[in-house]
Amino acid sequence: MSENKARELLWPKDQRILLRFVFLNVGQGSSTVVLVRSGDTWKAILVDINLDAANEGIDVPALMTDLLDGDDLEVFVNTHPHSDHLRGIKALSDKVTINQVWHSGHKPGKKHDDAYTDLCDVVKKVTDNGGKEIRLLGSHEEMSIFDARYYVLAPAKYVCDDVADEDQDARARRIHEQCAVLRFGVAESWGLLPGDADRDAFEKHITEYHEDRLNSIVLAAAHHGSRTFFRYEKEDEPYLDGLDAIAPEYVVISAKSQDADTSDPPHADAVELYQEKSGENCVVQTGEHGYSFITDIYDDGSYSGIRDDKGDIRDNYPLGKKKAVLAPPFIPRTRVDDRPMGE
Repeated sequence: MSENKARELLWPKDQRILLRFVFLNVGQGSSTVVLVRSGDTWKAILVDINLDAANEGIDVPALMTDLLDGDDLEVFVNTHPHSDHLRGIKALSDKVTINQVWHSGHKPGKKHDDAYTDLCDVVKKVTDNGGKEIRLLGSHEEMSIFDARYYVLAPAKYVCDDVADEDQDARARRIHEQCAVLRFGVAESWGLLPGDADRDAFEKHITEYHEDRLNSIVLAAAHHGSRTFFRYEKEDEPYLDGLDAIAPEYVVISAKSQDADTSDPPHADAVELYQEKSGENCVVQTGEHGYSFITDIYDDGSYSGIRDDKGDIRDNYPLGKKKAVLAPPFIPRTRVDDRPMGE
């Protein structure tokens, strides 16, 4: 294994790259690295984190330690305080300096107490060290982040009232309805990260108010490819206005491999709707082969296709006792997009 595999695999080499999105293989959860150009280098943002050894997810803190190579993590973003979007945050803060924490301002139910406590501890550590805590709230304002631009499209309000007597599933749905949704890009090229935002989030709050700010080249499928983005129940007619407004060329589903019949996402009916919109070969899933996926947006507004890492990150940054190998086993596959990556 090379001395710094993360830097070798993920750090941009082409100065034209304004934004690099790296959708990490973290099992049944979500974690996305956004590298944003700042002058002649790039700054790192991490949107959500999860550690899931049971589903061969990667060691995100170890990966980020190597990727940053002594630099700070500029921003950690938590779209909502559920465990599969926060597991590992304390370990991350022990390994790297985090300058800012952006979060949705929600207070979850008891099921997610441990993850929420870790988030609160990390926020205190960051602010005690002179960093910033920012509670996200949706607006129409386009903002700058280093050389790029971004929007916070949601939440419309915080979910932080007392939860002692509230049904935990009902609270989870309320938090998904008010999940943070962020969009990074430039000109006409953007990446959309909606966390676990559901049908209510888009139908009641986002699509109507942000229709002209939703179109994106790459979309992280909401809630790990769950049908909740489209339907309340499996038999319902799907709500498609949100996906039509986004109109993604590529969709990345962050979820474990579905080898057996299970109620967990991704749901086949949701995957089919994404494929109908973007094309079968342009909808990819991290858990299918243990791959992470990468796409770039350039400073002139053009963009690359999407490529997989061939499992290199999984094999070099495993969780648990699995040993790293020099190269992944060969898996016959079709490249998602043959356009050059600009490197």
